[in-house]
Amino acid sequence: MTGSPTAGSATKRPNRLRRTAVAAVAACGAGLSMVAAAPAPQTAATTTVYVWATGVNMRACPSFECAPYSGIKVSRMNVTAYCQNTGDTVRDGQYVNNYWVQVDAGGPRGWISAVYVSGGDNWSPIPGVSQNFDDCF
Repeated sequence: MTGSPTAGSATKRPNRLRRTAVAAVAACGAGLSMVAAAPAPQTAATTTVYVWATGVNMRACPSFECAPYSGIKVSRMNVTAYCQNTGDTVRDGQYVNNYWVQVDAGGPRGWISAVYVSGGDNWSPIPGVSQNFDDCF
């Protein structure tokens, strides 16, 4: 009776398949639990700041090299600030600063000069706004 399965080999095959399936399920479960156990990416802390001036231009970068956004001006309002970084120096009367703040004023994110944000000093960052450039994106 060559070629016909014996009672012993018929029972071995399902057991071997069952063990393989159980091992695969266990491996997938372990992989999923590792994924589930991974910490969620943290979102950058934001700060609300007040823009005291009217008609402040928003730009795509902290520099005059980036043109102001067309039709978007920030005026006397609270905005969400994500981060700040140094860039071109801005002077407006007695105020001068080379820090720029990335903000969201209800439209696209953009950069405004720290000169126009309440709470700062000349040549200084705005207190409470992240100086970590990674928080900008």
